[in-house]
Amino acid sequence: MDVLQELEREVAVFARRVEGARQSWQRHQDLDRSAYLILLALANNGPMAVGQLANVFQLDISTISRQIAPIVGAGFVAKERDEIDKRLVRLTITPEGSAALEATRESRRQLYAELLADWSDADKEQFLALLQRFNDRLRQRQQEQANR
Repeated sequence: MDVLQELEREVAVFARRVEGARQSWQRHQDLDRSAYLILLALANNGPMAVGQLANVFQLDISTISRQIAPIVGAGFVAKERDEIDKRLVRLTITPEGSAALEATRESRRQLYAELLADWSDADKEQFLALLQRFNDRLRQRQQEQANR
């Protein structure tokens, strides 16, 4: 068995199935992946400029701007001029955005609780540790490539 070949396949299947399970599980209108991550960043970090968000996600400003537009339109994010530098626009999560974020987080937690119900605590902890390690390495690789 070629471990890397199997891993490549399983990661692809994992990504597809998690998204499919999330969509079929929805009891309400969950946020899409980019909206969820942007709102999470704003909730965790406070107001941020578009360029700061682009840096967090290692995206160009035009891409992050396209992802921000629908959540601003939905009233989940407010745009405010920076107090000091009026050229800068700061993005802030609104109470509606916080509520949508929390509803999505709760929906996802319920899904994962269902999927992992027959797993031992030790298995869940091991899966979490390995997934964190994998994500950390992906993040590190992206940063290395951005610095080239």
